[in-house]
Amino acid sequence: MNEREQFVRGALLGALGLVVAGLIGFGLFRMWDWALGFATGALVSLLSFRLIVLSVIRFTERPASRSRGQWIWWARSLLRLLGVAIILFLVIIYLPVNLVGVALGLLAVQLGMGGYRVVHSSFSQSSNAGTEDRKL
Repeated sequence: MNEREQFVRGALLGALGLVVAGLIGFGLFRMWDWALGFATGALVSLLSFRLIVLSVIRFTERPASRSRGQWIWWARSLLRLLGVAIILFLVIIYLPVNLVGVALGLLAVQLGMGGYRVVHSSFSQSSNAGTEDRKL
């Protein structure tokens, strides 16, 4: 597994852990509107993260050409992003959600990515420190 796949998987696992903990916390305090908003925000954030991952893969693994296929891909990506925005708009208008809960859900993936990087860098530093001493 390369570094990008490891990062994506770690970020998604971290985000999933935060979402589960948040939903349990909101459920324990019977804050159902917050839980619904949190779940919706997390879903929108995960969909957006997936679109970003697909874009990065597209630009790093395939040669950049100005063909018709690239324009179709751009149009499809923009339509997907517009679809995510419409879903978020409809949820805010029609469902009884708390806007702070939605905002916290939108932060879940970003906090999962940050948490993964902190944990990954702390473990890699501790393992590298031991190998530097052995080389001397």
